Formats: sequence, C-alpha cells, structure tokens
Amino acid sequence: MANSRIGLIGGISWESTAEYYRLLNQLVDKSAGPHTQPEVVIDSQNFEVNVALQRAQDWDACNEIYIDAAKRLESAGATVLGLCANTAHRGFEVVQASVSIPMIDIRVAMAQEVKSMGETSMALLGTKPTMATNHYSSRLEELGVKVVKPTKEEMDDLQRIIFDELTLGVFTDSSRQRFIDIAENCVDQGAGVVGLCCTEFGLLLNGHTTSFQTIDSVAAHVQALLKAN
Repeated sequence: MANSRIGLIGGISWESTAEYYRLLNQLVDKSAGPHTQPEVVIDSQNFEVNVALQRAQDWDACNEIYIDAAKRLESAGATVLGLCANTAHRGFEVVQASVSIPMIDIRVAMAQEVKSMGETSMALLGTKPTMATNHYSSRLEELGVKVVKPTKEEMDDLQRIIFDELTLGVFTDSSRQRFIDIAENCVDQGAGVVGLCCTEFGLLLNGHTTSFQTIDSVAAHVQALLKAN
C-alpha cells in the first residue's frame, strides 16, 4: 500500500463522494494495524456545472471535465482511479483512454456483486440517463446480468428525487417509500436483486429494512478500488 494511491473523481455529488471516503477508510484491510488508511487524493467537481451540462445532454463536455480531473489525479500520484458517479460511466472508456493508470468500472463491480450473491438479474435504479440509455445496462448484459428497468413514470420520479433532494442532502420518508415501491415493482418483474445505481441511494435507504436484496454501487465500487489498490 505504501506505493499506491487511490484517485477519486468526485463532487458528483459531494454527498456520495463523502461516502466513498468514509467507506474506503472503513473497509480497508486493517491487518497491518488499526490505524491503517488508504492513500487517497480527491479531485472534486463543481456539481452545478455538471448538472447544467447533463440537462443540456452535452456529454462530451462532461467527459472533458472528467478527463481533466483524471489527468490531474495521475499527476498527483494516483495509481488507480474511481469515477464517483454511475451516470458519468457513460464516458468511462473515453476517460480511461486519457490516462495511463487503470480506472475501475463501477458497472463491472456491480455485475461481480450480483453474481457473488448467486443472482443473475438486477433492477437498474439510478438517474434517468443511466436507466433510459444503454451505456450501463448493455455492459451488465455483456457480463451476464439481466437488467430490469422501471417504467418511464418511475424513472421520472427517481430523477426528481435524486436532483431535487438527494444531491442537496435532503432525505424524506415519502421519497424513501416511493423508491421502495419502484424497487418492489422491479422485483415483481423478475429482478433478483435491486441495484442502487445512483451513489446517493444508499444514503436514502440508510439501513432501512426492505423486502428485497440490494447492492450499493458505492460499496461495490469501493471494494473493487481497494482490491485493485
């Protein structure tokens, strides 16, 4: 670990980036001593800029932001990178090609978790661009995981909850119940596990008991980053 350093492209949003940092320090191997912490460098974005570009569907401009961040992190000594947002992974290949150090794909981490649970299908719950397009689901399908998606109305509700509440640090009982209802509908359609493919969804559930199995994308990604590190 002495010569390794995890680089995080964060701030998309700060809520989930803080969760990345917390879990990296909680889940790191402590066998070398109780005060063991991974070396981490974070390049945090201005999410207001990112949200505006996403609404304009200017994904190339989003990718340029992530590429600049990846290069800064590599220059800062990062030996492995994590792009701390599911939606941002639509540009994963472009960002990875811009640096010489490896970047860990959150979609691969999720697929591995599904299979480790003995499941073959997952409900894909995240931002509307993550759910409605194929950049995320097609990668999971390539890895042998069948994807179940919500209805258009349910996607709209999840998008509103994410951007009007969760990314602003607002977590309400009514939105939590709506999320649970949508997840249960996906399970009824055959999803063996529910993927929390928005990095704020784990914060929304926050230990609440559900009738379905979940995989938190932040936790899955952190575990993969630590293994690669």
